[in-house]
Amino acid sequence: MIKRYLKSGVMEGGVVTKTEEGSPQGGNLSPLLANIYLNEFDQEFKKRGVPCIRYADDIVLLARSRRASERLLESSTKYLEETLKLTVNREKSRTVSVFAIRNFKFLGFALGKNGNGIYVRVHAKSWKKLKTNLKNLSSRRNVQSIRPALNRLKVYVRGWLDYYGIADMKNPMGDINGWLYHRMRMCIWKQWKKPRTKIRNLIKLGISDNYAKMAGNSRKGYWRSSNTTTVKRALSTKRLIRSGFYDVSLAYQSVHETC
Repeated sequence: MIKRYLKSGVMEGGVVTKTEEGSPQGGNLSPLLANIYLNEFDQEFKKRGVPCIRYADDIVLLARSRRASERLLESSTKYLEETLKLTVNREKSRTVSVFAIRNFKFLGFALGKNGNGIYVRVHAKSWKKLKTNLKNLSSRRNVQSIRPALNRLKVYVRGWLDYYGIADMKNPMGDINGWLYHRMRMCIWKQWKKPRTKIRNLIKLGISDNYAKMAGNSRKGYWRSSNTTTVKRALSTKRLIRSGFYDVSLAYQSVHETC
């Protein structure tokens, strides 16, 4: 079965291409084979007394000094290439402090250190990727109907939190939560389109006629208008939650406590 999987080829741009060597990237066979084959690497460095953290083919070896880490990089590369006959990515393989937020990244995580000790945090690149994906899911072009859009956001954020929930990120989650509320109000404000529709809906949501007319006839853009006091009162967080909004901060607290 493994042989058939390795020879099945990969699909690139709708075209099947034969694989001459290696396992298909992104498939479930690749990490499985890596864990089987690299078990020898784990045992070897365990014998040497070197702390080793590995997930599939992502490896972190720990040393007490920069000089020791450089020797360790050289010996581990030699073992992988000469003994196990593997190819090491020289560009990604380097010695770096585990607290260097810009340079140290392992499975999307980084480490931090403060007066209370060492803690796990989400790497800056992972934050950037999260915000990009949330922006696409909550863009005015993609949100044609609010409830399906809220459900898509819920599915994505819940999966993201299940993975990154072990990290300390209470304040960033609060910022993301407020930003998402703002984006949902913006999408709803755009869907109302005409000023008379905006005024009618604001009045239905408990806004006085005078304030509803001022907000509905405003020439501000969707983003600025959706952040005014009138619109925020009409489309409050409680109303959005009743509509199906997934409160990211509350979800993070629940997941983090479980972790």
